[in-house]
Amino acid sequence: MNCFVCNGPATDGPIANGGKLVNCAECGWYRISGTALHLFHQDLWVFNVARAREWLRFKREGGDAQPIIESDTNLKD
Repeated sequence: MNCFVCNGPATDGPIANGGKLVNCAECGWYRISGTALHLFHQDLWVFNVARAREWLRFKREGGDAQPIIESDTNLKD
């Protein structure tokens, strides 16, 4: 599978409510909610890679080892 943020190679696994747990070599571990995933698959969401990686880094530095990207997280272009 490919990373939802950068489209690079990644592994994934399911989480509650249709979301995914993702591990990307470039973006690290993160979760994406089922609602955000639905928007992504409908081509309604394109990530700003730099903004998303910065947000993930900020969340991890704050203690969230696997930040969750929700549908209202502003990481789009």
